[in-house]
Amino acid sequence: MGAQDSPPVGVSAATVDGMALGRLLSLLVDGVSAEELETQLARMQSKSLIDPMTAAAARSLNARLREAGRREGLLRVLYDTATDLTGIRDVEAVLKAIVRRTRSLIGSDIAYLSLNDYTTGESYIRVTDGAATALFRNIRMPLGEGVLGAVATGEAPAQSADYLIDKTKSHLELSDAAVAAEGVKAIMGVPLRVEGKVIGALLVADRHAHSFSSDDVALMESIGTHAAVALENARHFTEMADALARLDQAQRQNLAHVRALEELSSLDQRLMETLASTDSLPGLLRLLAESMDSEVFVVSPMGEPMAGAVPDSDFGSPAALSAAEASAARTLPIPFNVNGRDYTVMSAVAGDQHLASLVVAGHLTQDRTAVLERSALVLSAVLLFERTYQEAQYRLQLELIDELLNPRPENVEAMKRRASRFGLAENLQLVVRVVGVRDDQRQRALAVLRRHAEGRRGIAALHESHLCIIEPPAQSGTAPGTPAMPGSAIGGQAIVDALKRQRIVASVGSSETVTGFPRLSAAHAEAHAVLGALQALSRHGEAADKAALGTAGMLLGAMESPFAAQLLAAQLGPLLDYDRRRGTQLVPTAWTFLENDGSMAAAANALQIHANTLRQRLDRIDNVLGESWRRGGRSLDVHVALRLWRLQSAGVGGPTP
Repeated sequence: MGAQDSPPVGVSAATVDGMALGRLLSLLVDGVSAEELETQLARMQSKSLIDPMTAAAARSLNARLREAGRREGLLRVLYDTATDLTGIRDVEAVLKAIVRRTRSLIGSDIAYLSLNDYTTGESYIRVTDGAATALFRNIRMPLGEGVLGAVATGEAPAQSADYLIDKTKSHLELSDAAVAAEGVKAIMGVPLRVEGKVIGALLVADRHAHSFSSDDVALMESIGTHAAVALENARHFTEMADALARLDQAQRQNLAHVRALEELSSLDQRLMETLASTDSLPGLLRLLAESMDSEVFVVSPMGEPMAGAVPDSDFGSPAALSAAEASAARTLPIPFNVNGRDYTVMSAVAGDQHLASLVVAGHLTQDRTAVLERSALVLSAVLLFERTYQEAQYRLQLELIDELLNPRPENVEAMKRRASRFGLAENLQLVVRVVGVRDDQRQRALAVLRRHAEGRRGIAALHESHLCIIEPPAQSGTAPGTPAMPGSAIGGQAIVDALKRQRIVASVGSSETVTGFPRLSAAHAEAHAVLGALQALSRHGEAADKAALGTAGMLLGAMESPFAAQLLAAQLGPLLDYDRRRGTQLVPTAWTFLENDGSMAAAANALQIHANTLRQRLDRIDNVLGESWRRGGRSLDVHVALRLWRLQSAGVGGPTP
């Protein structure tokens, strides 16, 4: 046992008791509190039933389980909130439910909702939860003043860590007195929008100074979106009740109105069900196509298809993009025309971020416009939930790829469990790929790789300033009579092709297949060396492993061997010495000439010199190496040596010649 494997001074190496470990796992499954877990761990360690490493792992696993449970509970509560609000028909009940749910979700001392009075230019507090003073419950703020008035203008969320001493916010004497009487310090709020119009604001406040996190702001925006829809639903149902009371006077008109309201109510319920389903985005498209009786597409802010059928028209055209931007800015449906066909676009936004666009063929009636607006809100929620899930998955991949390539003995079992979530196992054959792209294209390339990896086994993440992929090798599917490619090369070429379709030029170096997580680190070094060889050999936009590199692949394994130095000395020694003594460029000239199949024109163009200058250099090389270096077997030997020189010069491996 090495020094690093010895237990710490004063701690004996305890043997983990199987029954104790079983009881410990049972506690974790049942959701034990941190305090109770510490009590159990202390008891087990005092009896030498478990060792400190097992105790530490149990603490870490319990913390992760509790955090996952917290996030799951938050999403479930948010969904329950949306469902509850949608099901309430009375405006007063909706308002009270909104502030009560908001206060519970954010965990604030006070929650309150204001409505805008555009006649007086004020926003007044309509309902509160947690407020103790009547003065605070009756605040009226001019639009644009203070946190409440600023949020009620609808520009963006706003907050103040300690409102009464915040010099960046405007103040009014009466409102400041109400805030002081209530003991409020921290305030944060988001605007409430309905069909493109700001109707008020939803705010929370605490009686201690602090800044609200970006997660709190995002959660408030989600609640505000649902609250606005719920208020609109309640308003519609109130109108429906009034219309039924006047049925004797205008039966025909009111029946049509009632039917429209019932359709909207049914649609809202189905939209909420779609939001909770596992295939929410395809389900939303199916529901919209049915409700609109027309073609419906979901496209990115750049007009690229995100789900459903691929459209015939170009939604990346200036007319389509301009309409989508106008819809995002005004939160309204915008008609446009592409290739002689009429469409209507409604952009899905979250805050000031344009997430995607719903495009419907043809112009829409007023009823269909309302359906489209509601659907855009649901699409925003779907994309936000999906983004949250994907970002969580990516963080897991980012941590996992670092652990797989830099393993720590104490984390092996936890690492295996995390790897299994992505289809990776100790007994599987795996390949490591390193993707080389320009720095300014790295984030775009990462997004493409993450989409490319969806539904596949493996992980893709940024690792030490480069993009790295660990996955099972692809299976060869070449046609009969076509030379078979190694599985690692096939998978690498698919990545190159996927990036090329997004106008990203990439080179991919792949390792040979390995089995066992401990071998991934060496496989990563091999893939990195292959990528370096591709770049050194100017083979940009290609994918290869050592076998696909040919002679260069064989040389990678011999860079540090005495044979490499002997090969350079035997084949290029006089030429290298000539360049060193006279400051010439004969070695690069010979390399370029042979890489271009001995073509004078191609080599001169690559070197950016005149053909006569190239001819003079080649004559000088003939004098140093002998004329046979250009022909037959000698040409092959010199070419292999030049490739070795090129790899070493680029720093791929071995000493720089």
